[in-house]
Amino acid sequence: MKKLFTTLWLVSCWCLVACAQEFLSLSDAITCALNQNFGIRIQNQNVAVAQLNNTQGQAGRYPNISLSLNQSNVFNNIVNPASFIQGDIRNFSIQPTANVNWVIFDGFRVNLTKQRLEELERLSQGNARVVVENTIQAVIVAYYDAVRLRERIKISEKVLKTSREIYEYSLLKQELGKAVITEVLLEKNNYLADSSALLTQQVQFKNAIRNLNVLMAVPEINKQYSLTDSLLFEDIDYSYEALKDKMLASNSNLEAQLHNQELLHNSVGLAKAELLPNLSLFAGFTYNRNRQNLESAKFIDGRPRPSNTASTRTLNGGIAFSVPIFNGGQLRRAVATAQMQEQAGQFAFDNLKLSLERDLADAYDLYNLRRQQVKIARENKIAAETNLNLSAERYRTGSINAFEYRILQNTFADIAFGEVQAIFNLLEAKTLLMRLTGTILTEKQ
Repeated sequence: MKKLFTTLWLVSCWCLVACAQEFLSLSDAITCALNQNFGIRIQNQNVAVAQLNNTQGQAGRYPNISLSLNQSNVFNNIVNPASFIQGDIRNFSIQPTANVNWVIFDGFRVNLTKQRLEELERLSQGNARVVVENTIQAVIVAYYDAVRLRERIKISEKVLKTSREIYEYSLLKQELGKAVITEVLLEKNNYLADSSALLTQQVQFKNAIRNLNVLMAVPEINKQYSLTDSLLFEDIDYSYEALKDKMLASNSNLEAQLHNQELLHNSVGLAKAELLPNLSLFAGFTYNRNRQNLESAKFIDGRPRPSNTASTRTLNGGIAFSVPIFNGGQLRRAVATAQMQEQAGQFAFDNLKLSLERDLADAYDLYNLRRQQVKIARENKIAAETNLNLSAERYRTGSINAFEYRILQNTFADIAFGEVQAIFNLLEAKTLLMRLTGTILTEKQ
């Protein structure tokens, strides 16, 4: 009996905790994940990097200007009888330099590089969209999985309530001498088994919420919620052709592969640009100032010499022109390689398109199958619940025994669980269709 009251106390505590939790809708969970999910935040940084690099300067449109400054100190100690000067000579020099180099023509590499940077930015945005869509799908499935477990808890609580009533009824019958001890023990075991099953499902529910917290990047991993959305059955009849058209127009993976294909085409242009001449302008200016200290030097005629300062200014400029003539066929092979890689990329795109069409067909059939399964599960539950209610009265009148009623009770629980699972499976299949067709961002719920 002590174990019985302990179990009842644990169940009651869980119910009290549930009442104190904050509310969380599916829309709130998606919004939180979009703002905080680490995968999405990483992709946002990648997009920011691509946007930062997508400039004319990064592509090489503008001239390169450099400034440099050299300063040197030289100390010479001359001890040479054959030299007209002896002693210490110190030289101090400073040399600032400015250079300008501007590529006028490089085989259109600047334009091609700018196009590549723009395509890389679009690719990073496409990759970010893939991550966002996958995250939204994961949040939807995780949220509804938690709702599924919550509904299972409700069913288990209903079953537990019935088990408790039957157990209490068997105790009353025992007091009146109308029940044997084996019947009482059987009902007690049933009640304890149902209590244990409920506690297990409560733990599973907490684990599901933790999984949702990870997707939403909530620091408090054990934070619990009161979920406001339910498992609703919407009997929507989709057209496969309409879904296929949406997928071919909006699927994020397909769009990312198109951007990859554009990059491969760009690589062909860059390889061909290596075969063209290169023309650039250059200019530079150098100023050199040198001071020679002769205070400690001794000259052969014995007369001292003053220190002197010299300076020079140099201005240079010109045109540089180069054209590749022969390098063992490396440039031609590079062009051929880029063209073959572009063709391989087209094969990859066609393969992805075909695979997505297969995935859509599978998901479409699965969705329609699960629609029918939900309808069957609902009808099955109505029949099982009606049968259980009728059997409860028959059990009290003695028309059926405890074993038979327990079988009916377990059957109802399994069928009720099956209905919840069927609706969850349908919502999961619908979410997959939304992701494949690229509409999950606009039809999140």
